[in-house]
Amino acid sequence: MKNVFTIGFTILVALISFSSLQAQDFIYLKNNTSRIAAEHIYVGSNETHYRLFGEDSKAVFAIDNKEISLIAFEDGTVRYFQGEDELKSVYDYNKNLMTFHLFDLIVNQFTLSYERIISNGKIGIQIPVSLGFSDSDRNGFDDVQNKYYTGVNLNFYPTGQGRVRYCLGPGFQIGTATYDDTYYNSSQYVENHLETTVFRFLINNALIISPVKDMSLAIVGSIGVRYLDQSSEDKKEVKTVGAFAFNLSYRF
Repeated sequence: MKNVFTIGFTILVALISFSSLQAQDFIYLKNNTSRIAAEHIYVGSNETHYRLFGEDSKAVFAIDNKEISLIAFEDGTVRYFQGEDELKSVYDYNKNLMTFHLFDLIVNQFTLSYERIISNGKIGIQIPVSLGFSDSDRNGFDDVQNKYYTGVNLNFYPTGQGRVRYCLGPGFQIGTATYDDTYYNSSQYVENHLETTVFRFLINNALIISPVKDMSLAIVGSIGVRYLDQSSEDKKEVKTVGAFAFNLSYRF
């Protein structure tokens, strides 16, 4: 009975020790097959600080991030370091973009937008501001003339930021537009120049090329729906619309 108890206690201690061993973090180095058992890891912009796992000493060590291949954390997540420097050397991007919508000049609009890149280059939040400068009754792919609009675009970059990238995402616009309402009053045609609030929801697709680091060119195609707050008999309140843009962006 005593031997059974001793064996059971030994197995329990071994299991506890194994569980403790599995709970630690490991730092794998690029030029070494060994790994560092660590705890209290802090990853900085240039160095990673850590304590040795299981040591009574409170000494904190530091290692250059360029020497690290990856860190395997106790919760199962992995932080990869190898290749980051190479990627940055190919395209070290800034996170702010100011964009001039060149094609909008053809459809009687002056449009600028600001975009902030977040989430490791995979998501961008873009805010456009546009002013119309013509009294014509339509512009672009719509049958109303924009006087002013703003809104927000949520841009998803599946491959991140690079010299060639693809962007897809929804956009919402709100603004003021004008249109000509023509009707016949039994003796002649009468034309009224009316103003209304306009809402648009669009799905944007863009192909972006950066010939130099801080400049990029984009071709954007959009399709969606438009809603007029007020409409006459010859204007549909809800209508399918599209848009095309050719943009020039500057990163900073």
